[in-house]
Amino acid sequence: MDAQALWNRQPQLAFHFYFERKEQFEMKEDTYPVWVIFAVESGKFRFRIDSESGEASAGDLIYCPPGRTFHREMVSPLGLHYIGFEFADGQQSEPKPLPPSVKSHPTDGKRLFSDFAYLRKLHHAVDPRSVQRKQMILGDIWQLTCEDWEDEHLKVKLEHLPDSEDELMNRATEWLSRHAYTPFGMSELSSLLGLSPVQFTRRFRKSFQMTPSEFVRSVRIRKAAELLLETDMTLDQIASRCGYENAFYLSLVFAKSMGRRPSKYREMNRV
Repeated sequence: MDAQALWNRQPQLAFHFYFERKEQFEMKEDTYPVWVIFAVESGKFRFRIDSESGEASAGDLIYCPPGRTFHREMVSPLGLHYIGFEFADGQQSEPKPLPPSVKSHPTDGKRLFSDFAYLRKLHHAVDPRSVQRKQMILGDIWQLTCEDWEDEHLKVKLEHLPDSEDELMNRATEWLSRHAYTPFGMSELSSLLGLSPVQFTRRFRKSFQMTPSEFVRSVRIRKAAELLLETDMTLDQIASRCGYENAFYLSLVFAKSMGRRPSKYREMNRV
């Protein structure tokens, strides 16, 4: 699964209902012609969609694709947002590739529950401005979900990191992979490992035949290449997502690493 392919999908709100205390489901199972989210503010319920099953509680989002059977069983009364949506590109079938799970639990819970609070205030409103605000909130919930799915994708990618006999340096590659797309200093990591920057660089190079900076650059360029081929993001957007200050600098680093500018790489390799 490549979560990057989901970021550019634009969900369009079909409906939203809020239940402050839903004590039972009217139906134990159902199917829908659009995508449906059960967004849980409080309480618990059990679910099964195809082969995936589990329990959903506060802060969980359960996504049911169109045409799939959604089995559910109440565990405790729910504070629940029931949201339906379609995709703006007209492709209402499930995204390809599929997300790693029908369940999402965004790490930024404060932001998610802020979205829930605004939806509560607006759930009876039908005027154009309120509907537009609910649409914006749905977009934010979708982005939080994509971040969560991307984190799941990163966990899978971490299993394929270069490996050495030096366990401390293996920990270093994992840390660098997790932080490669955000500003940080190598001294921060070397300090966490209990090494001086010089000791860290020397030991890392011995383990992987490259410096820590070269490793981070390879991680960033690999992600930039994926985004170039699998999304319609601008180069500025890709630079921001890959830890670079601007498109110009990304273009220089990309060309040095890949032998061609990002625009040429996208032109030559997109199918």
